[in-house]
Amino acid sequence: MVCTLCYDLLFGSLVDDVPSTSNTGRIAALSCGHTFHFDCVALWLYNSVNKECPMCKAYHSGPILKLHIECDLNHVANRFTDDQLSVAELLCNSSLDSAEQQEVQYRELETKMAALQIKLDETTGPLKTTEAKLRALYKKIALLEAQEKELSTLSVRHKVNIQGLNGALELKDRTIARLKAKLSERVAKLA
Repeated sequence: MVCTLCYDLLFGSLVDDVPSTSNTGRIAALSCGHTFHFDCVALWLYNSVNKECPMCKAYHSGPILKLHIECDLNHVANRFTDDQLSVAELLCNSSLDSAEQQEVQYRELETKMAALQIKLDETTGPLKTTEAKLRALYKKIALLEAQEKELSTLSVRHKVNIQGLNGALELKDRTIARLKAKLSERVAKLA
């Protein structure tokens, strides 16, 4: 069995060549019956706002129950009464059931997460297409703005040129009028 808070073995190593950690051997149970390392659950409850079990979220009231469980089954069988062994077996089975429930919940969450990822990908695809179209439109807008600026500059130049041509036409008309006047004077003198 493992502590679901630190994922380390609750009862120490069941195999001789696997070293146990400092947390093993100090086992505690909450009022709901779920078991953890004493240090792990004490820290959990200290940091928990609602003082709830990390497994079932049931409110925990009262002290943390310290359990003294030994891994040598022969020694355990000789030391405790049948009722005590039944309680220990229930606690062990409860912890195993809880671990199995967590595994099922984990798989369900993984499945839900995969479905949500598919939905996200389906939603993101059209969004990326729209984003690409929007970028293309921004480029066209920038090009049109540059063309508008160039046309505005050309329009100003054109107005200046038209004013210059109008001035030249006025000068030509005055010159023609003067020449006609001089021509009329000479024709009148010759006549």
